[in-house]
Amino acid sequence: MPRIATPSSLARVAIPVLALAAVTSCTTGTPAASPTPVAGAASSGPGAVPSAAPGPSMSCPAGGWRSIPVGVTRYVVAPAMPVITDVRTAAHPECGYDRLVLDITGSLPGFEIRYVPQVTADPSGKPIILPGQRYVLITLRPAQAHDSSGGSTVTRLAPALGYPVLKGYALAGDFEGVFTLALGLSGPASIRIGELPGHWYIDVKPQSHGPA
Repeated sequence: MPRIATPSSLARVAIPVLALAAVTSCTTGTPAASPTPVAGAASSGPGAVPSAAPGPSMSCPAGGWRSIPVGVTRYVVAPAMPVITDVRTAAHPECGYDRLVLDITGSLPGFEIRYVPQVTADPSGKPIILPGQRYVLITLRPAQAHDSSGGSTVTRLAPALGYPVLKGYALAGDFEGVFTLALGLSGPASIRIGELPGHWYIDVKPQSHGPA
């Protein structure tokens, strides 16, 4: 079973696995699905969705929200290197969160999510300019975002998204089996993480003063 580590305390906790449900997305950006809660679970898998706005009967999932930092360690047997093949985003204003989805071939890698004061490229150390007031660095290992010829398999720098919380993202590193993606957020956020074979996602919403 995977183990979750908060870097500040090295404590181990469990992240629930989510159920897949495709519903409508209110955005003109690349679509991603909204989660449907299951007893004892708190995430869902991503998928293509229609562009129509949701009806009044739509329900928004609750629970599963966490504070940053958080992480999971996994070991992938060589030579099968997980490959990030796409990055997709969607705003869900009707439920109060934005979503970023990573499409992944192979086994799901481990991950670490933390705030950083500024975003720099790995390994060059050059600054990366992102919109937003707070920056989150997502590190996946082992993983890569390039093909056998070295060509990138994802968009390296997204245009400004203009979502309520998620303002933009950039590929910050793809080096020696370590993939890093930086998010520009409007401010401190609570997060929710979901996994299914071939997909990994993070939801972000404004951090409340109470429990996440």
